[in-house]
Amino acid sequence: MGVVLRDALREGGIAQLYRGALPELTGMIPRSTGALASLEFSKRWLRQHAPDPVTGQLQARHAYLAGAVSGVCESLGFAPFQVIKVRMVAQEHLNRYSSSFDCARQLLKAEGPKGLFIGLGPTLWRVTVWNTLYYGTMHNIQTEVFDKHPLSNPVLSAARKMATGMIVGMTATIFNAPFDVIKSRFQSQERGPNQKYRYTLPSLATIIREEGVRALYKGFLPKALLLGIGQTIGYMVFSEALGFYSQALKPRAGAAAEGDDATADE
Repeated sequence: MGVVLRDALREGGIAQLYRGALPELTGMIPRSTGALASLEFSKRWLRQHAPDPVTGQLQARHAYLAGAVSGVCESLGFAPFQVIKVRMVAQEHLNRYSSSFDCARQLLKAEGPKGLFIGLGPTLWRVTVWNTLYYGTMHNIQTEVFDKHPLSNPVLSAARKMATGMIVGMTATIFNAPFDVIKSRFQSQERGPNQKYRYTLPSLATIIREEGVRALYKGFLPKALLLGIGQTIGYMVFSEALGFYSQALKPRAGAAAEGDDATADE
């Protein structure tokens, strides 16, 4: 990671480190919204329609299913921004685009709207695998460990969740990193009859055969840190905000129900 950082600074200075940052940051809005909203909706739906026969809560395996659903929704909102980001940072395109907007304009002109969804297949694999493992495992740790053995100190409780989330997130990255490499290969190549990478699993076999398994884990450390830390912070903030608003809306719902009863009595 240090060598890559040094080479990037030599090539384009500090600005090179932030090339492609705009689509990455902009894409966080639909990405996070799609992932967390669909995750919560899926968990509630599964808890209501197929609860655990003993506890009446969400079944452990259904937590993983909800994570998979969130991965599909996240991928659909995530893919277009990733195509632009990869084109901006890929070595073969460094001098081709003047900005993210120029990249999007040229991409749409040359390849049409479909160009924004290049690599959707490996993106689905990448995100769905990670979300399934991460959100499913975190939910079950929450119910089986954190809820049953709470800590009275809120700082220690948050630190425990953060540390656990980092470990789970970095472990899940082991399984999704190969698909991230394939996604980048898909999105950096030009469309045409000479495309080398066309389908996810055959591309996986091609890379292993030509470059070895290590090629599937290029850039693993920054990916693992980004997902392990970043996603855990986002998930914790979302969970706290959801709990806050759920509690804040309860009195209003109760007051509305009492008002309806009073109106009916009149």
